Amino acid sequence: MSQPATSSLPSRTLSPPTTPFSKVPIEVLLRISSYLTTPELGNLRLTCKSIEQSLFNTFMREFFTKRQFMLTEQSLQALVDISNSRLSDCLDHVVIGLDFFDYRRFSPMEVAQENAYRQAYADHRTLVSSGQDVVMLTEAFRNLKNLQTVGIRDYHSREREHRDGYGATWASYGATTIRKESGVDLLAKTNTPEAQEYANKVMITLFTALGNAGARPKTFEMLRRQSCIPNDNAFNLFTNYLKPKVVPVLEGLQTFILVANVGSGPNRGIAVPGQPTQKDHNRYDYLLCHFLTHLTNIKHVRINFFKARGGVEKLLNWLSSPSSPSSSSSSAAAAASPSKSHPHPPSPSPSLPSSATLTPPATSPMLALPPSPSFAYLEELNLGFCDVETKALLDIVRKFAAKLKRLELYRVTLINRQPHNPNDTGDDLRARYKFNVWAKMLKSLRELPGLDLEHIKIALPNQISAGMHARVSFYGKGSNEKEDPTQEYTGIDWKHYVGELAQRVKPDPPPSYPGYDDDGDDDDDEDDDEFDTDVGDMMDEEFMMMNGYYPDDIVDDLDDFEDMLMFETYGGLFG
Repeated sequence: MSQPATSSLPSRTLSPPTTPFSKVPIEVLLRISSYLTTPELGNLRLTCKSIEQSLFNTFMREFFTKRQFMLTEQSLQALVDISNSRLSDCLDHVVIGLDFFDYRRFSPMEVAQENAYRQAYADHRTLVSSGQDVVMLTEAFRNLKNLQTVGIRDYHSREREHRDGYGATWASYGATTIRKESGVDLLAKTNTPEAQEYANKVMITLFTALGNAGARPKTFEMLRRQSCIPNDNAFNLFTNYLKPKVVPVLEGLQTFILVANVGSGPNRGIAVPGQPTQKDHNRYDYLLCHFLTHLTNIKHVRINFFKARGGVEKLLNWLSSPSSPSSSSSSAAAAASPSKSHPHPPSPSPSLPSSATLTPPATSPMLALPPSPSFAYLEELNLGFCDVETKALLDIVRKFAAKLKRLELYRVTLINRQPHNPNDTGDDLRARYKFNVWAKMLKSLRELPGLDLEHIKIALPNQISAGMHARVSFYGKGSNEKEDPTQEYTGIDWKHYVGELAQRVKPDPPPSYPGYDDDGDDDDDEDDDEFDTDVGDMMDEEFMMMNGYYPDDIVDDLDDFEDMLMFETYGGLFG
């Protein structure tokens, strides 16, 4: 029986529809898109699938390499969704904003805004009280395989300005919506005790989630521009249930950037290093010290201090103290058995038992600080916004000299403490004032054994000599003209540069004292540098401080206020 005949039709391959845009070279598309605002770029990507595909990689790198979120359900859900999408491979930098919900008053005419804010506030409180914020962050961090940097900050990013113009910012995801619906900027009021407690909570939440997820970022950044800084309780990460999860995260960090508040917070009964039964008053860095001891693979440390005084020298003295024998043994063992965590085995320097390791007797209620960390791999050290004695600064550089390659000092005030004599004449005060603390420090820095820097930067230096404040300026070689207040050098001949810089750094001239006649340059008995002593104008407040017009406590308050203004003005430059 014959088979029925079947017609054979030629097969046809369906090709994707072509559009004129598909013929535009990618270089031309990128050039065009670089001039568009963010909304315009979004509209261009919606034009057709061909353009969307062509622009996807550059779009992803620009908008999804680094993103800022906050602790709300909407914001964290966006992070989770990104982590589950093809965008997750690109996202390597996650920032948690300190957008803070507090109690707000609304006028009777703002019913819609009040209802929107109250609902957002209630949802936020439920999220953080139930622990769902940790759950959602954990899921996201577990999915982000290329996560390299995590951070916390209290400001909006200005990285949007290059595309959308001056003043354009990237806020935490969801913050703009809340502001439109309620009229409230969640970052406008963070200078309250409640906001500080919330900042502590965000710090603990972030590291808990990282530990739960098994994430190992290389960099942590705490960046602040407002005056409410997390205190020591933010570092309470070593409870029995948290320590096994968090310590591996800390050990994996290679860069640690912090704004440190060591001038206020919980005051614990801590023993004076070397005196186990004597209380070290006004010490607020006990948990921070424990935190720092776990940064065993750190290569870059930047610490900006919220208050220039108040515990700064205590922390720096602790950091510069010799590490314990056990810490040195650990470093030596790591050097003998290099691993992925230790790519460059260190050359451990000899260390002696630290006085901080002396444990108070069992009958004493005092707490003992942990041994100072060795930071065996430290290559870069940045310190900013602090008042510190020259010896303390040199000691900390000396300790890490073997590996240190980069040193940056930003708005550091060097202190030369000398006894004050109420019978000092104007000449005596001038001699104390003009003592060139920075020149002396730079000369000593060149002589530190084993120090071989590749980069050094000094910005906005100041000094205090015998209790008298002075701004410090850089001058041109053989000139009386001031140069840029930021000086830096990168190269192999750092000692020559620092030696030359020591000749060009000078404290600003003192005010005129009654009966004082400036008859030219004088030689400083303790410093061979010569510099112009022409008397310049100074602010009345500085003149009164230098003549003992203000009591010491008022001077300290004025100093703290100046520090706050300088931090808010320049914090973003060094933060």
